[in-house]
Amino acid sequence: MDVYHVARLLREAGHDVHLFVPRIERSGDRGCISEELPFPFTSIPFSRRDFTRECVAARVREAVDAYRPEGVFVCNGAYLKPYVLRALARYPLAVRLYAYEAVCIRDMMRFLNGAPCPLNYLETPNPCRRCALHYHGPQIRRWRFQPTTHEFVAGRAYMPEYHRVLREALAGCRTALVSNDLMRDPIAGLVPSVHVVPGGVTVSEFAYPPNAESSKTNKKIVLMCGRAEDPMKGLGLLREAGEFLGQDRDDFEIWATHPDLSQSHGRYRAVGWRTPGQMRELYQQADICVIPSLWEEPFGLVALEAMASGKPACAARVGGVQHIVRHGQTGFLFERGNAAALAQCLELLLDNPALCAEMGAAGRRIAAEEYDWGRVVAQYYPPILEELRA
Repeated sequence: MDVYHVARLLREAGHDVHLFVPRIERSGDRGCISEELPFPFTSIPFSRRDFTRECVAARVREAVDAYRPEGVFVCNGAYLKPYVLRALARYPLAVRLYAYEAVCIRDMMRFLNGAPCPLNYLETPNPCRRCALHYHGPQIRRWRFQPTTHEFVAGRAYMPEYHRVLREALAGCRTALVSNDLMRDPIAGLVPSVHVVPGGVTVSEFAYPPNAESSKTNKKIVLMCGRAEDPMKGLGLLREAGEFLGQDRDDFEIWATHPDLSQSHGRYRAVGWRTPGQMRELYQQADICVIPSLWEEPFGLVALEAMASGKPACAARVGGVQHIVRHGQTGFLFERGNAAALAQCLELLLDNPALCAEMGAAGRRIAAEEYDWGRVVAQYYPPILEELRA
């Protein structure tokens, strides 16, 4: 969705934009485009058999060469991204780096022995590579790959040379885009310039003011959205905080977008996966949104969506999310892993509907002024385009 909004808005601003999409045939989530886009694009199909680093790099280069752009943004690609960057080295390159590509090649969770991991792949490649191989190993042995494991194998990211290829590929770029200041440091020195570029939301898609009658329960709803089944997203911590609160009150429920509906019991309710439209409806029903992550969230889109919905957010003081939620203004920040502190934040909001409304209004205003996609693209992307043209 980031790529879609950036490409759309750059084209609306008068730039000649063309999207190249490597697509794995019969895949529901790798390069699948199910509708017409408001800008031209080229779909590059691959079977799972020919989805290798050599083949992907060569066919992407062939497609891009036919277009002859003035510059190239390489956005997605996971473990194949270094090979695509090397194949396109003749062009001025900007690369969007995500945490699992440059900081942790295990996946997007970043944990070691159940705790946030202090290592960094660009600086400690050997233990990080072993950790990644340990994580992907069971899927490799069964030969039943999830998408990230398929790309891990296709890019041979388990080989020692992968670290060298990644660093060399980054050195061939003019600029890099990262999600927060914590990711800037390991990238600085490898690329001539690094831009911290936030994600965004289309604020107008989120109904405001919230519909007070939208809830189907007479209890206040504490909502956790995102990959709630991921242990490092902190659902266990939220449920522990709920147990603290439940000792003295029974006026709330905890809802989470967990796919296992059988886990619903007591004051906890798993509501399953939701489409973007259904997610916006969930935000309408919620009274408070919680981001209890245990790992270093690179950005924190859920917090931003809560703000766009006019709802207060309680978030762990981690990663990029601590810069989105403004403590005491749009919600509260609490120390990572501290269920008692989270319970205190929730109690303040449950006891004070006026404060919820005030924080929600402030969050909506900040989302519109600083994080709406139109503002993000207009503010951050012109300097990057100038660097590509230089």
